Amino acid sequence: MKPIINDSKCGASKNGCKVIKICPVNAISYIEVDEPILDKNVNCGCNTDTSNDCGCGCDCETETHGKIIIDYDKCIECGACVNECCAKAIDY
Repeated sequence: MKPIINDSKCGASKNGCKVIKICPVNAISYIEVDEPILDKNVNCGCNTDTSNDCGCGCDCETETHGKIIIDYDKCIECGACVNECCAKAIDY
């Protein structure tokens, strides 16, 4: 089953998102967008309320001006992105 991204939950950052790095076939990438797609203080699931540098790769306390996308021609439906997304923004 193909994974689906819920942009309203995704606080991905260009250089830190674990999901981009974990994909075995490089089917996930980051693109810039014109308008913020996510409000401040994203609940990324990292269980931290003292730092936005929790290591998850989300821009937890800033407005996000980008998002991750999935190239379904490359996607092998392995589920790695679903399991790795700390914000639970990717599901089937």
